[in-house]
Amino acid sequence: MTLLWIPVGMILPALSGWFLLRILENRTPVLLRLERWVLGFLLGLTGTMELTFLARWAGLITLNRWGFLSVQLILTALLAIAFIIGRLLSPSNLNLTPTPKALRPTPFILKILLVLALLWTVVKLAMGSFILVTTPPFYDDTVKNWNLRGKIFYLTGNIPLSLNTQDPKATDPLSSYPPTVPLVKASLASLAGRWDEGIVNGIHALWFFALIALLYAALRRQSSRLFGLWGIVVFVSLPFALFQGVNAYADIFVAAHLFAAVHLLFLAAREQDNARRDTFLRLFALATALLTFTKNEALILHLPVLLALFAGLLVLRFRKRHMTAGMCVRAVAWMGGFLLVLLLPWLCYKWGNALTFGNAKSIGGTFAGWQPYVLSTLWANTFFEGNWHLLFPLLFALVLCRWKALRSPLLIPAGFLFVSLAMQIGLFLFTSLSAEATMQTGFARGVVQLSPVAVFLLMLFLHGIFVDPKDSAIGQN
Repeated sequence: MTLLWIPVGMILPALSGWFLLRILENRTPVLLRLERWVLGFLLGLTGTMELTFLARWAGLITLNRWGFLSVQLILTALLAIAFIIGRLLSPSNLNLTPTPKALRPTPFILKILLVLALLWTVVKLAMGSFILVTTPPFYDDTVKNWNLRGKIFYLTGNIPLSLNTQDPKATDPLSSYPPTVPLVKASLASLAGRWDEGIVNGIHALWFFALIALLYAALRRQSSRLFGLWGIVVFVSLPFALFQGVNAYADIFVAAHLFAAVHLLFLAAREQDNARRDTFLRLFALATALLTFTKNEALILHLPVLLALFAGLLVLRFRKRHMTAGMCVRAVAWMGGFLLVLLLPWLCYKWGNALTFGNAKSIGGTFAGWQPYVLSTLWANTFFEGNWHLLFPLLFALVLCRWKALRSPLLIPAGFLFVSLAMQIGLFLFTSLSAEATMQTGFARGVVQLSPVAVFLLMLFLHGIFVDPKDSAIGQN
């Protein structure tokens, strides 16, 4: 019965997210039902926590049960009213189902293998989730960061800058992290009326399941149920991704937001209908702005790449006359508006309290020249230690063999993946962050955030082998 507080605590944030997505879709619904509910939960929860943070910063609430509920109830009510008014003024059709691609007949033995692989995947997820909610956390970041801060938020009803009770005026480096994850934990504890490790850690399993569902839906759009299910099997089979997914770390939480943003931009790039493309770009703007409230690397590493791809897409579509100047201006306005509302307050908070923009350390003054041993460590970590099985060797081989496929909208996820990897490798090779690579505490966790995009790319390349190119995502310009 204790764990029932987790779904109960997610109802209002998920509803608010669903209403917001439907308002943004307006008369042009583009999301599948599965996507809308999963994205509603994911983005709605993060957005609700950001509003809760702002309300607490403004002194409007205390972080107790009624403080959290007041924000959630008011937000859900306002969005519900806006949604109902919008539906009355401009009804739309929600019946959207992707058209299955024409696959070659699947051998019976492959169907049997898929069933067995899915059963084993379910066993791994079930056992991992059971251990997650029944075992007290003992990993460093869980104990010293996410759960520690969440428990302090819960016990004090506040978001203190210092976690040191001996010197409450000192600014703790951990306060530089966005407070979304510990706020979610504090909200669940407040709702349950006590701090329970099983409850506050269980949310990480929901974030993992949400990411898996988004990956399946994304592959289902471009291929078939068969490839979507194989995508789940491949992703969950990655040892380090599974390890992160069933532990109380924040990297899968970031990965889910990141994959949502990249996939929405990819869908906008593939879309030929102007109204649908505009809708995808609005949803992308929301997902990108909320991504910055997950972890600091989302702001420093991922946001610039996403904005560059976004700008490149607009320029390309404008030059090809697929988008007018007015459409481009509207897309930029939505992006700027969401960043202004969702990112600027967090930046002002960090600037006002002299918080760093790195993860518990400043990103300034970190250049230290070439760092020895890093390259060999990253090479071994990626290709020889079993963290990712054959994901990256196979993906790189397919990209080299079928590089012309990147002339399609597939360049969006591919460009994001390779540029982000290059940026992370550059940081470890030339800055004092090299210790996190040589000690293997940083790079693999960064790759976890990119792994759903890598699996998505791999499956689309494989799909292109089994279908006619004109019916495949890699064959569409």
